[in-house]
This record gives sequence, C-alpha cells and structure tokens, in this order.
Amino acid sequence: MSVSSTGFLPKSILAAPTTSTATLTPKPAQTAEQKFLEYAKMTPAERMHAQMLAELGVTEDQFKAMSPADQQKIEDKIRDMIKKQVDNGSKKRAGLITDKSV
Repeated sequence: MSVSSTGFLPKSILAAPTTSTATLTPKPAQTAEQKFLEYAKMTPAERMHAQMLAELGVTEDQFKAMSPADQQKIEDKIRDMIKKQVDNGSKKRAGLITDKSV
C-alpha cells in the first residue's frame, strides 16, 4: 500500500530550500521533521496562503522580496483563486443533503 502526500503539504514546504537573492548566506538544510513542524505551526490562513503561492510557483522568500505592488498583484491572484474554489465548491454541494426520515 502506498501513501501519497499530494495536496497535504504545499510544494514549497516539501521542496529543498533555495537561496534567496535577498540574502547571501544559504539556509541550513531542514529535516523532514523540521519542515513538518514549521507547517504544523502555521495557521489555516497561512497554510492556504502557502498553498496558493506554491500553485503560482512563488516561494515565501520570493514573495517577501517583491515590491508592494507586485505583492498586491499576487494577493489579487490568490483572492481570485479562492473565489473560484468557493464558487466551484458551492455548485458541487447542490442536492447532497437528503431527508431520509420520510
């Protein structure tokens, strides 16, 4: 039996750490335990933000290094992605509730 973690952790958390152009010192390599604990300490909003950034192919370090205008563009894209998910999710739920007491 194989277990897949796809969708559980954002790709940015699972990916090997990359050096940022903003810092000259490389980050020390993280163990799987450290990556998991870092993810577990995130709030649900932070997890969603990290997941959406990963879907856009942007790391948290890259996001922080962006200008405020570029960050706003990314935030707008994330907002649109969330709206689409909500719209798609509400459409799928129609008719799922059934009264079996009759």
